[in-house]
Amino acid sequence: MLARHLYRHARYFALIIISALAVGMNSFNSISRQEDPELTNFVGNITTFFPGATPDRVEALVTRPLEDELRQIAEIEELDSTSSSGVSFISIRLQYALSDYDLERVWSEIRDAMADTARNFPQGVLPPEFDNDRTSSFSMIVAFSAADDSTAPLSILNRIAQDFADQARNLAGTKLVLLFGEPREEIRVEIDEAALLSRGLSLQQVSAALQSADIKIAAGRAVGTGTDMLVELSGDLDSMERIRQVIVNTSNNGSATRIADLAKVYRSAVSPPHALAMAQGQPAILVGALMEPGGQIDVWGRNFSAMVDTFREQAPAGIKLDITYDQSVYAKDRLGEVGKNLALGVSLVVLVLLVTLGWRAAVVVAVILPLCGLISITVMERMGFALQQMSVSGLIVALGLLVDGSIVMTDEVRKRLLQGHTPLEAIGGSVDRLRIPLISSALTTVLAFMPMAVAPGPAGDFIGSIAIAVIIMLAVSTLLALSITPVLAAWLLPRNQEQAAHWYTGGIKSGTAGDFLATAMDWSLRHPWAAIALALSLPVSGFLSYGTLTAQFFPGTDRDQLYLQVKLADGRSINDSRALAQRIDQKLRSDPLIRRVDWSIGESPPPFYYNLARVREGIPSWAEALVLTRDKNKTDALIRRLQVEMDSEFPEARIIVRGIDQGPPVMAPLEVEIYGPNLAVLQELGDAFRERMASNAFVTHTTTDLTGGAPKLVFDLREEKLRLAGLQLSDAATAVNDGLLGRTGGEVLEGTERMPVRVRLREQDWGTSDRIHDLRLPVGNTGNTSALVTGVPLNAIAEPRLVPAQSPISRSNGERLNTVQGFITRGVLPEEALAILREDLAANPIALPPGYRYSFGGDSDERAKLVSDLMAPMGLILAALVATIVLTFNSWRLSGVAILVCICSMGLSLLSLAIFAYPFGIQALIGVIGSIGVSINAAIIIMTALQAHDSAAQGNLFAVRSVVMDSSRHIVSTTVTTFGGFLPLILEGSQFWPPFAMAIAGGVLLSTIISFFLVPPLFVLVIRGKRKRSGVVINPINRSSDYTTG
Repeated sequence: MLARHLYRHARYFALIIISALAVGMNSFNSISRQEDPELTNFVGNITTFFPGATPDRVEALVTRPLEDELRQIAEIEELDSTSSSGVSFISIRLQYALSDYDLERVWSEIRDAMADTARNFPQGVLPPEFDNDRTSSFSMIVAFSAADDSTAPLSILNRIAQDFADQARNLAGTKLVLLFGEPREEIRVEIDEAALLSRGLSLQQVSAALQSADIKIAAGRAVGTGTDMLVELSGDLDSMERIRQVIVNTSNNGSATRIADLAKVYRSAVSPPHALAMAQGQPAILVGALMEPGGQIDVWGRNFSAMVDTFREQAPAGIKLDITYDQSVYAKDRLGEVGKNLALGVSLVVLVLLVTLGWRAAVVVAVILPLCGLISITVMERMGFALQQMSVSGLIVALGLLVDGSIVMTDEVRKRLLQGHTPLEAIGGSVDRLRIPLISSALTTVLAFMPMAVAPGPAGDFIGSIAIAVIIMLAVSTLLALSITPVLAAWLLPRNQEQAAHWYTGGIKSGTAGDFLATAMDWSLRHPWAAIALALSLPVSGFLSYGTLTAQFFPGTDRDQLYLQVKLADGRSINDSRALAQRIDQKLRSDPLIRRVDWSIGESPPPFYYNLARVREGIPSWAEALVLTRDKNKTDALIRRLQVEMDSEFPEARIIVRGIDQGPPVMAPLEVEIYGPNLAVLQELGDAFRERMASNAFVTHTTTDLTGGAPKLVFDLREEKLRLAGLQLSDAATAVNDGLLGRTGGEVLEGTERMPVRVRLREQDWGTSDRIHDLRLPVGNTGNTSALVTGVPLNAIAEPRLVPAQSPISRSNGERLNTVQGFITRGVLPEEALAILREDLAANPIALPPGYRYSFGGDSDERAKLVSDLMAPMGLILAALVATIVLTFNSWRLSGVAILVCICSMGLSLLSLAIFAYPFGIQALIGVIGSIGVSINAAIIIMTALQAHDSAAQGNLFAVRSVVMDSSRHIVSTTVTTFGGFLPLILEGSQFWPPFAMAIAGGVLLSTIISFFLVPPLFVLVIRGKRKRSGVVINPINRSSDYTTG
């Protein structure tokens, strides 16, 4: 076998160790490093603008045709849409089972379907835009603003930010760079309405003249004998002066009307702006940069920061560059904390082994632990996995299992050496004795973690990295335990009783504790049913306490970050949102706990955490602030305080102060989704559910998709007056649209930048509803060609009225719905608030008309989906688990004992969580599964040892006690080392680690009762049942026998 061969050839052993260390260190330096797992993107978005269209027209003419086309693609799992005034937004989620190749294929099919549908859109609908990068969180965010003593305009900031973005895109390892809050510039042709109408012209004619004058096509090529040259006609729009000289029309007497006669021409930002940004109270442009997947965030972040420093030195005076978010800092801190806890855990493990098994055994484990870690990192690096907090968590989980195998093998070699075996005999006997138990233990643990490893979707990406790390490290540790560990143990451990006499070489003796354990075992073997009942009382108590545990999806995280979502009433302008954001900004920056505030207005900001997404665009009444605090441990308290203060001081807006949570994206912690065909009924039901949700003491804010809508100015046109003016309905609509939004007529090229030329009326001519009434429409041919009418006022042919605009229309998989969202107090678990809402709805149900239904979404829905995904492969995995155990023991009854131990370990972990009042979230669930591995290890070792012992296998009670007491050293050592390894995480005090660590450590600590007082009595009962018919009497324990524990 390999272990004996390595013992005989020490140079091969040294070569393996040196090679493993060298390759492992190289892999450690090369492996991808980041803060959190990379979530595979299964979500894409289609945004289509239809300026001036109402939500129902957007739904009928844009959203519905796109949905009908997209639903023909079988791989689309969910199709959600929102049709708002002038814009259609469709969110597409693909099936989680798709491979990377299939993902790209389906995205391509979606683009083709989108293009096919766009051909049939009505006039005025802009081309749809597809984006599947909205769920990517940026690795670095940089803010460009004017220095405190500077007045640099936003247009200058935009050019500098564009130059910086180009450099960032060229930086090695950069995948994506986007700008937020950048102004869109245009050449404005601002028409004097009186001058326009006095000449009998319309905006459409002015726009057409500009378009005709903008020649940007080649005139041809002259080819002849000895000649080959391009022919080009000058005259395209290349300057504002050229635009001013464009001729709109020519009169009969030859005089020309030029643009300069009708309008002012100047360069301007698009008004109103589509989005704005602020940094520390100053107008700004935010630049988000995303690192390529598989990179090292610390290396890339260092290079990016150096580039920022260089660019800052070269930037013009008065320009300020600030890195507002740097993921590399958080990643280094997070991995540093986990690494420190891991190192502390390993130190405690070695210290415990020094006491229980002596320094020689401690050295064996101290060598195996880093060796196993480096080999595991090598495997992870070759498989493309990254070092991040979840994969390192997997290494910590595997630590307890690794220590167990190493301790068992080391202790077995130690016993054989002390019995006088040669090192080769000790190695061979130990490996033969433990090969099947160790492999079986590893397989059962791998199968326990397999549901997490194969879980699909973003949640699977998040928790799967833990499971994969555990599986890799288990495989490596099992290989080392059967090859390297026995060789080291044979070289280092004492070979006679004299060398093991001292505690620091052979470990401390059990003494009084061992005698007490032996006495307790004597009693349990004489009274097996009583012992079993007492042992089962603890796990049963754990299962009974499950109902007291509060369900949780993923816990929050302790970070120095929070964000504010601000929503004004529909119909408010982006300038109103900016004014409110400035007031809130002043308050936030005056708080001593806040060190920085950045804003994005009119759209979602650049996401700075892996589960945030850009889901809002073109919403003037929306603003969002990214806030950095000075103390991450005080952030939660600050969130609660700010929520109260914001509600009190800024009642004109809905302001939600939110912290950072772990896990896949969740839009709101509480959601009720109401489905039905009629919008009015859906709105009424939504208001009823919203009222119930708002009465919940834990809920701070509620919102619904369907609301009353913003004010809308409607003109009821009088058709007879239109006819007298020589106008059609479409003429009036076109004229009003042109006056308010303008018309584009050509474009000006400035370097590589393209600026549209927009023809529109002066803003002061239509800035208020009263001014809109007075807009004059150019008249058509009234039959009197000699008379020139300069235009008819809009209020002369129409009656204005102010009515509520239609609310945005939401659909899910082609079905209309109204989503009611609730936001809860920071620190309150969503499941607690949901339980109150469920009780309220059960006691006083809301009547639903036929054809209407509702379901719960939000945090609980995502949790239910994940649990369903975890349970999906459970039948196959349980069958494999049972097969593994049965093949290990070759006995159905003993396999039943092992399975019962697995179930009991789950109950013990639940009991630990209940005692310390931890919520039962995904982290706790992972801990419960992890504890099964250590518990089943001990049961397998004990029962295989009992099977291998002739007298114990015959049911001799003294032999059974002797075998179990012989195994007590490594069982106690494993328990104490595992608990010590997780103790730093338990005492860390964060929301993330303690439930996970307590589930494992507490379960393992309590599982010693199962190992000593459930497994042996059950083994005796199994043997007694098998031998009962043969008439063989099981020998009682010989009380006069003197058994001294080691």
